[in-house]
Amino acid sequence: MKFKLLLFILTKKLKAAAKSNPDYKKHLGLMQIKVLIRTADGKIGRLFIFDRGSFSAASSAENQADVALIWADAATAFRVMTSKNSDADTFQAAAEGKVRIEGMVPYLQWFTDGVKLAM
Repeated sequence: MKFKLLLFILTKKLKAAAKSNPDYKKHLGLMQIKVLIRTADGKIGRLFIFDRGSFSAASSAENQADVALIWADAATAFRVMTSKNSDADTFQAAAEGKVRIEGMVPYLQWFTDGVKLAM
């Protein structure tokens, strides 16, 4: 439940930043991509849609993303995504097989950079 709430809050923060944060707006204008964050079982997830300046989100949808961040379980996803050392913790989770990336890795980096700008 925490992971689902985290994805909901992230969606709200990104929507707000898209309206009010000039740096984030500039960042959004660069790409047209879809980023999926979900659990391996597919029960919890969110599709983040960026279209050259606009942002929207939808329920998790298979095979529609340009890049997907797939977590082994919701508890790990929540712990790593909310950690203060998220980049290192994500790398460690990947080394342990608790997260995998499918698709274009540079898109995930673009998304991560955007989240940092939005926050």
